[in-house]
Amino acid sequence: MNQEEHWHLKKELNLAHIITTVTLLVTGILYLSGLDKRINTNSQEIQHLKQIRNEDQKRIEKRLDSIDKKLDTLLSGRKL
Repeated sequence: MNQEEHWHLKKELNLAHIITTVTLLVTGILYLSGLDKRINTNSQEIQHLKQIRNEDQKRIEKRLDSIDKKLDTLLSGRKL
């Protein structure tokens, strides 16, 4: 066997690798914190939309009840 076929590992640290690794870690942390903020914002918007939907549903039910009363009045007037 030749000496060229053996594995060789260097015991040195390159400054560029350290900077790249730190940059990736910081970028990942910033991305995840931004994601958390967006999730909280979406959760609040969903709750707000649910509240609006419930209010609309109650308003529609009141309106339908009013229409039912008017129809009942009209139909009872025809029977007489």
